[in-house]
Amino acid sequence: MSAPVSTGFSGHALRSATRPASETKVFTLYWRPLRRHLPFLLATALATLCCRRVPTVPPLFEAVGGATTGITFANMLPEDSAVNIVNYLYFYNGGGVAAGDVDGDGLIDLYFTSNLGSNHLYRNLGHFRFEDITARAGVADSVGWKSGVTMADVNGDGRLDIYVSGVNYLGMHGHNVLYINNGDGTFTDRTKEYGLDFAGYSTQAVFFDYDGDRDLDMYLLNSSTLSERAAAPSVSRTVRNPKAGDRLYRNDRGHFVDVSAAAHIYGGVEGFGLGVIASDVNLDGCPDIYVANDFPENDFLYVNNCDGTFTESIAQATGHTSRFSMGADAADFNNDGRPDLAVLDMLPDSEAIRKSAATNASYELLNHYREAGYHDQSARNTLQLNRGVVGGTLRFSDIGFLAGIAATDWSWAPLFADFDNDGLKDLFVTTGIYRRPNDLDYIASLDSIPTGIAPPAARLIAKMPHVPTPNYLFHNNGDLTFTDRAQGWGLGARGFSNGAAYVDLDNDGALDLVVNRINAPAAVYRNRARDSDSTAHFLTVTLRGVGGNTAGIGAKVMIAGNGAHQLAEVMPTRGFESAVDPRPHFGLGSARRVDSLTVVWPDRRFQVLTNVAADQFITVSQQDAAGRYIFPRNTQPLFRDVGDQMAISYRHRENTFFDFSREPLMPHLLSTEGPALAVGDVNGDGRVSGGNEFWEGEPLHDRLYLNDGRGNFSRTALPDFAHNGSCVARGGEFLFVGSRVVARRYGVTPRSYLLENDGRGHFRDVTQEKAPGLDSIGMVTRATWVDYDGDGKLDLIVVGEWMPVHVFHQENGRFVDRTDKAGLAGTNGWWTSIASADLNGDGRPDLILGNLGLNSFLRASPAEPARLYVGDFFETGTLKQILTSYRHGVSYPLAGRDELLQVMPSLRSRYPTYASFGASRIQDFIPKKELQQARVLVADTFASVIALNRGDGTFELRTLPAEAQFAPIYASLAGDFDGDGKTDLILAGNFSGVTPVEGRYDASYGLLLHGDGRGGFAAVDMEQSGLAIDGQVRHMAWLRRANGDRVLVVARNNDRLQLEQITPRH
Repeated sequence: MSAPVSTGFSGHALRSATRPASETKVFTLYWRPLRRHLPFLLATALATLCCRRVPTVPPLFEAVGGATTGITFANMLPEDSAVNIVNYLYFYNGGGVAAGDVDGDGLIDLYFTSNLGSNHLYRNLGHFRFEDITARAGVADSVGWKSGVTMADVNGDGRLDIYVSGVNYLGMHGHNVLYINNGDGTFTDRTKEYGLDFAGYSTQAVFFDYDGDRDLDMYLLNSSTLSERAAAPSVSRTVRNPKAGDRLYRNDRGHFVDVSAAAHIYGGVEGFGLGVIASDVNLDGCPDIYVANDFPENDFLYVNNCDGTFTESIAQATGHTSRFSMGADAADFNNDGRPDLAVLDMLPDSEAIRKSAATNASYELLNHYREAGYHDQSARNTLQLNRGVVGGTLRFSDIGFLAGIAATDWSWAPLFADFDNDGLKDLFVTTGIYRRPNDLDYIASLDSIPTGIAPPAARLIAKMPHVPTPNYLFHNNGDLTFTDRAQGWGLGARGFSNGAAYVDLDNDGALDLVVNRINAPAAVYRNRARDSDSTAHFLTVTLRGVGGNTAGIGAKVMIAGNGAHQLAEVMPTRGFESAVDPRPHFGLGSARRVDSLTVVWPDRRFQVLTNVAADQFITVSQQDAAGRYIFPRNTQPLFRDVGDQMAISYRHRENTFFDFSREPLMPHLLSTEGPALAVGDVNGDGRVSGGNEFWEGEPLHDRLYLNDGRGNFSRTALPDFAHNGSCVARGGEFLFVGSRVVARRYGVTPRSYLLENDGRGHFRDVTQEKAPGLDSIGMVTRATWVDYDGDGKLDLIVVGEWMPVHVFHQENGRFVDRTDKAGLAGTNGWWTSIASADLNGDGRPDLILGNLGLNSFLRASPAEPARLYVGDFFETGTLKQILTSYRHGVSYPLAGRDELLQVMPSLRSRYPTYASFGASRIQDFIPKKELQQARVLVADTFASVIALNRGDGTFELRTLPAEAQFAPIYASLAGDFDGDGKTDLILAGNFSGVTPVEGRYDASYGLLLHGDGRGGFAAVDMEQSGLAIDGQVRHMAWLRRANGDRVLVVARNNDRLQLEQITPRH
């Protein structure tokens, strides 16, 4: 495919909003006469520096007040209004801000929405000065309740129009308004003429070309009300409501027609839509739609079928979503060429607020929602990493906890943008709710009001906490993690922020921020990245489209240079109720040019510009595009699913059992850790068979069945012991039988066994005789036998929960604990799997060790370990487990007040309210003496690792790549899967039997790690590997087919066997 080189671009002629060029000339005039005084000046400067403190680097952002900018807008919400938080739940959702050049002078103007007052339009005069032109422009929209705003050239005349969403509820006669730009500084309300005069519960609109006909269509995001929803049956999506439910409008030659039903867009009252983003997430050239819904209703992912219809695919594409989904954004934050998704929720970062807020539903309620047909949800921000399309299905992994962005309290607008111009998109988040209706003490006070009594709204409002919160700016670290820099970058002020936009207000190549706040003036932050940083180069692109889509909305802009790639989509409507600067902005770091700039227009024509200089505003015209861009697809991945070909219908069925009803404070379920899997030549015909489940009977009693060589099994003798077994590992004449837990006493060490075969198929317990200490090793999960030191004798390596990687070395017929000597002391974790293989080609067996992973609410390190305190606290006669982990340098219990009172009711008198419990530590409510008597289990690490055998009896631990930390690893296989002669790894896992606070671990789809032959591993992209193993994997094994092909057999909890085969390479 040849690409035409465009000549349709030029340096954008902008009215200067930066320092005049004449300042440089003045300095030059003074420089020449000063040269002879240079030695004296340098000496004076050095002396001055020695006497003064070196100045600190100024924050990246500078707040510019209204006295300077002229922006005096404030979204004021009086609490004595007839409409308030008591009768309108979304009273404090706030307003939005839209950025766009409405007068065509090259400077971006701003439009703010006010919920109850007048909206305001400000013309940018340059140098951070603005003029309020609302009255002259005729865009005040002072009647009714207003919410979101966006800008787009709706009629294709080359001028930006304004669309404001409104709410028609409780006497607030708000309605949506389309202001058409007249080109003379005024606008005309032509909403009805264009067919967009909707009056309901609108939140925001997004204009985009969904059908590829070169004009702008519109998706309207609507919310609902509790009164509407109360009358609806569960999961009511297809019955359309006149005021609730989203709408899709097709632009038919300037008139918009509702095509929601024909396009398969849901329109029921269940949807409380708060965020919407259009993005081509599957990269097929047709924009898709993500809808963020509050409350139980699913978020919707409408995948564009490229034929005018959509397929809702959230359950297939994601393991879970946020629960109280608010704002949303889509951008390629890791520069892999795919748009990722950020959706905000309300998990508090403050421990005191987390323990006093109703954010998480109970385990039982979440199960009820699941059974009713809702997708899994978790009350936290989600960062959905786009893994690509595998087997025809788009896949995302939520890595919010691993990335460090999951908890930002009550949050509204997520915005991806490169604020420091280092080439990586950062994430800005606005937060704050003026009154907290989810405060548990407030909710409890409502329960105390006698039936039939309706207290004044003002009294109820006063009971809701008023807690200003800071916004967050997460700096992209380039390794799938972020670090909050808001405080250091000048954005740490507390308040109540809602809609926001990033925009280069002064055209200096750095993105500024504008925030709409409740009961406070709108905030404007100037970005100083370009003031003095010589490594903050940039490139900003303006698109000139043809037809009705004059701004090229939906186009993709890609740059490449120095081995780096970036993608931006032209889609101004982002975040929450707002629209950003429509010009794609690229931070380039120290690069002074890019090798190529590619623009793919919505009609798939494209153009490539080469050797483009940095630090300019460049305009690209669709008139100069040609050809048809082919989106790359890997048509021959390494693995392919062969389950349908092999016609194996077996499905594991898990028993229904709720562990938490027995032990409410245990960290997770133990009843969903099956099934097991074994393969072998059962009947001696040379073909390998597999089995992964034995029949029921005799619980807690292990059984051994001997094969007569023809596939007939008979039970043989094992010592009579009852225990909750986790694994059986055979090493020569020995069997190790690991125990998981003591029934109803999680945290108490169960007994494990070493059995010896007498040569006649009978086994006896030799634990005390040959492996003292092995019986009380801990809560075992897996074990393996391996001769790790090359002395010709098999050694035993055991892992488990709250255990280190234990090494038992075989010495003179006995097994001696050599964990410390092997260099594995301090490796306590929640180990879930172990396997051995030579990973670096030195002929020595290394270890692959699966752990909980790093994508978790829980954290563990040697300095800040997770701990489990086990004891009969307050002597109630039952064993209790209190799990603690660190947050912001302090160790807190995971359980909240309600969970603790359930098992320790005497605490109620000490903590009569949720606020009084707040950020209590375990030492604050458990007596010192009882804590000293408690059994304390420790986890120092949750990272999955490999242990490389040094050959001297010790191991070197290496953390596996970030992709291997997305979820617990329950199974691993080593081998040369790509034929390069080096050992690779396949890892799989996931676990769903957890508390709602932790949320489901479901981000793994199986992972292929490419080995470099030296013990280093790199994740292979899912589209390249072809692995898409979802569900809860417990074991994997190879099975050889009759034709000699090997098949990967994957055993999953409560699911069918999955079968994968390596694609032959010709």
